[in-house]
Amino acid sequence: MKSLIRSRQGCWTCRLRKKKCDERQPLCSTCELLSITCYGYGPRPEWMDGGPQEKAVVQGFKQIVKSTSRKKQGFILGKDRDGRGGRERDLAPRGQGSSPGAPGPSGADSETPNAESSDSGTPAGSSSFSSVSAEESTLLMNFLDEIFPLQYPVYKPELLEGGRGWLLHLLLRTKPLYHAALALSSYHLMISGFSMISSECRVFSVVRKEERLAMCLQEVQRTIRDVQVFTKERSHNALGLLASVVQLVFFELFAGDRSAWMIHLDAAVDMFQKGRRNELLHCGLAEKSKALIQHGMPLGHFDPADDGATIVQEVVTFRFMEATIIWLDLIASITSGISPTLFEVHSYTFRPHSPTKLEKIVGCPNWLAIQIGRTADLHARMADAQRLGMQVDCTRARFLQDHDSIRDEIQSVLVEARKSPSVPSIAVPVPAMVFPHMAVIYLHLVVHGFQELDRLDGIVTEAMQILQNQIPCNVLSAMIAPLFIIGCVARQGGEQGYIRTVLSSAPVIQPLLKHRSRILPALEDVWIGRQTPGFTWGDAIRACGDLLLI
Repeated sequence: MKSLIRSRQGCWTCRLRKKKCDERQPLCSTCELLSITCYGYGPRPEWMDGGPQEKAVVQGFKQIVKSTSRKKQGFILGKDRDGRGGRERDLAPRGQGSSPGAPGPSGADSETPNAESSDSGTPAGSSSFSSVSAEESTLLMNFLDEIFPLQYPVYKPELLEGGRGWLLHLLLRTKPLYHAALALSSYHLMISGFSMISSECRVFSVVRKEERLAMCLQEVQRTIRDVQVFTKERSHNALGLLASVVQLVFFELFAGDRSAWMIHLDAAVDMFQKGRRNELLHCGLAEKSKALIQHGMPLGHFDPADDGATIVQEVVTFRFMEATIIWLDLIASITSGISPTLFEVHSYTFRPHSPTKLEKIVGCPNWLAIQIGRTADLHARMADAQRLGMQVDCTRARFLQDHDSIRDEIQSVLVEARKSPSVPSIAVPVPAMVFPHMAVIYLHLVVHGFQELDRLDGIVTEAMQILQNQIPCNVLSAMIAPLFIIGCVARQGGEQGYIRTVLSSAPVIQPLLKHRSRILPALEDVWIGRQTPGFTWGDAIRACGDLLLI
């Protein structure tokens, strides 16, 4: 008889839905099975007050449960809609859309967009865009038109590369990436008009965003299987999975926890390393694509019989993801004080005439990324030597030698740029002209700390002039690392005032870019700290905490 008594200790979601809860910790099985948010067993949620907010959440649960039930009836993992064995579909089946609770279009039996890729990485079967709901198509286009350009402000792909077609192709064939894009787009639309919508709609939007993110995480975990996907014999859509994890990095930066992005970045770096270590064997690429990537060959003209569009998309996607992950790893090393995890691949990936062009994606030239990586590695070695109590004179002489080598590499390009100030150097295009100045300042701070800043007077003056007069306003959003590092040595008065203005207003500060609101306070701490004798770069980055300068 005891088992028939309803528990009063169930999760808040089951209690709200008036359903039996198995009370599993930390999340109950009922909520997990239905793909709805389990609000756990702690204090009563603030919105659970019997009012309109609670009603909005209940309505959201009903739609999600309805959608989940339809999916279970119409789709079995590993089988097609006729029940025959087949490849797993990439997006949500039978026209229901891939996000929980999304209303399906009228064509309920339409085929899912782009089935799982074949071993060559090419989608099998034709696409049916009727399977993407009206709501999801709006979110998807918002991601492509608004959010992706916020992530990569200087990225303008060439016609030869097919524009951003590779991104749309990847979104429509990669479940976790699709869900990540919808979650971030949903969050963006919610906060953009947050003050204009009712409390009921706000709560419902939060629930939907959380459900989409949860679906993305579930798909990533299910598909990656502890990143073993890169070591299995069968080829997979590895680039899509890699892009999914990178999007989770951005999601956590833009809207999530302060340090959760680190976990996702570590996973992305690990996946990338495994892919390169196995010579792209399990990345689901066509043989011609792998040949172009492995031999560093530029894109050329292809015979239509060779499926040239697929080859172009695969190569462009790989090189974009390669540059992005190496850059994120490099930028993370600056404020963490450790050597870049991918430091050993810098000299090859960013070698002269490399087809992977970092400056076209984030604004920093290839050659300079190598020197920034060397500087980060130098800082890590200096910190290790200090911790181990190594002999100061011997190690400092070696570190100064490395400092001089890096400085000379950077200065040689700056000298060439100064000869023709009105004509940007090929090595330093206009949006990237500020990065060499940032690198010189970063190098000085690593080796000398905030001592002898007068030696940087000329470089700081030049950098401020470039920022104020030569960098287009919309491109400043891609200059976060330079703004912070140059800002560290900005002089009181007009220079610090300019940095304050830029780091507290659009385009750098926007509702979606939540993490950037922490940059100026960290910089203010550095300005105060540098007045203390002996203040080092290590002291400065401790003020940054888990901040990522993107």
